Order: sequence, then structure tokens, then C-alpha cells
Amino acid sequence: MQYFSQGTGLIIWALLLLAGIIGTGLAFRFSSRREWTGQAMVPTVLMALGLLFFAITFDFPSEQVGPALIPRIWIVCLIAICLGLTYFTAIGKADKDPKAGRIGFVLLGIAVMVAYFIAMQTIGYFISSFIFLALIMYLLSWRKPLTLILVPAGWLLFSYLVFYKLLYIQLPLGFWENYL
Repeated sequence: MQYFSQGTGLIIWALLLLAGIIGTGLAFRFSSRREWTGQAMVPTVLMALGLLFFAITFDFPSEQVGPALIPRIWIVCLIAICLGLTYFTAIGKADKDPKAGRIGFVLLGIAVMVAYFIAMQTIGYFISSFIFLALIMYLLSWRKPLTLILVPAGWLLFSYLVFYKLLYIQLPLGFWENYL
């Protein structure tokens, strides 16, 4: 299995998983469960990503309880849940796909996330996270000013205390690092 954890084997594994995703999509699209195609594709893609990451863990150092254990536990749980979702979708117990929405809103969300990632490196985690959370809440139609301030501030306080102080995880500080 280690062959599929890197290089050509990983590419082959990714292509096989992509074929499985396409196959699932086509199977639902051209069946009596056509209205559930999207509901089936989400867990299928998550399972494929899980299996891809599972293969990558075989390249981790091999120990009985090593760095690969926790990702594998999470991946197995993810796959089990996705299998359940796919089963309920296949038998028609899941909700049908919703009507198509505004694709521009999705693209705006993706652009905001990319900008957040770039801003995190330049202006730091704390400032960019506050702006990102407030902006996303505003875009999702949350207009109460006090909440737009308190929720991001609460998250920053939590992440500072837990990640920065308790777990000693170095969060990117951006250009502020030179002044602290």
C-alpha cells in the first residue's frame, strides 16, 4: 500500500478515485435517483479525499502509535459517515437536491477565503481572522453590529488562549512579528 502514498502510485490512486467519483455521478444522473445526484456527490468526494489522504499516511513514520494514527482514525470515521449518507441517498431517504442558487455568491465566498489565506501571511492570523469572520457573517446576512464584533473577538480570544498560550502553536503574526 505504500506504493500509493507517493509519486506515480499516488497519481494512479488519485485517478482511480476520480474515476469512482465520475462513475458515482453518472450512476445517479442516469438513474431513477436523478434528483439526488448532488446529495450523493458530496459524500462521494469526501470519501475519495479521505481515501487519498489515507494512502498518504502510509508514507508517515511507522510506529504502533505514531503520527499516522490520528489521521487514520478521523478518515475511517469520515468514510463510515459518508457511506451512511450515500446509502440513505441511494434508497431515497435523503432530501432531494435543492434548486440551483447563485453561483456568484459561491465564487465570492471562495475569493474571500483566498484573500483570508493571503492576508493571514501578511497582516497576521489575529487581524485577518477578525476581518474574515466579520465579513463572512455579514455576507451571510448577519447584520447585528454587536454580534459582528463579539463573535470574531470571542474566537480570537479562544484561539489565543488555547492555541497560542496553552498549546504553544505559533500562529502567523505577519508584519507584526517584527514589533512584538
